[in-house]
Amino acid sequence: MPKKKDYEPQLPPDSAPPCHVDGCAEAGSYKAPLSKKSHDYGWFCLGHVREHNQKWDFLAGMDREEIEHFMKDAVTGHRPTWSRESRARDNHFQMLHDALYEFLNPGHKPVKRQPNLSAKLRKALAVFELEHPYTAKELKARYRVLVKKHHPDVNKGDKKSEEMFKRVAVAYHYLQEQIK
Repeated sequence: MPKKKDYEPQLPPDSAPPCHVDGCAEAGSYKAPLSKKSHDYGWFCLGHVREHNQKWDFLAGMDREEIEHFMKDAVTGHRPTWSRESRARDNHFQMLHDALYEFLNPGHKPVKRQPNLSAKLRKALAVFELEHPYTAKELKARYRVLVKKHHPDVNKGDKKSEEMFKRVAVAYHYLQEQIK
């Protein structure tokens, strides 16, 4: 069995306060939290700090929902975050970028930056002949045009048109999922 690693004392025993546990006469050289508040600590001797840390449960008193929220919030260090989905903000950024590019490079047009898109998304957009980003309204309008053009009832027995109709249906469902 591996040997337990001793805690490093934060204070030397001669300048440490007495142990936080009632009835203990040893020096409290080890700092340990007493509550979830970041400034609420107690000073313990080595034996009692080990005992305290074994029993300590930061999530005690929280229900399942609170624990899940805490875990999700911990990913960002409990700091507020904002969605990057705002197309209006992205559009303003792009306009600013274009204006600065034209100012710094007179006579040259800015290169339109393309977001990193998966191959499946690029193929689905190609079927609809749409550019990213697209709206639900654009998608639905383009879907109606393509369905009317490639529907099997309109193109009796045309295998290419029937295959295109299937591709349009699959791509439409995929692109709809991407909007949500």
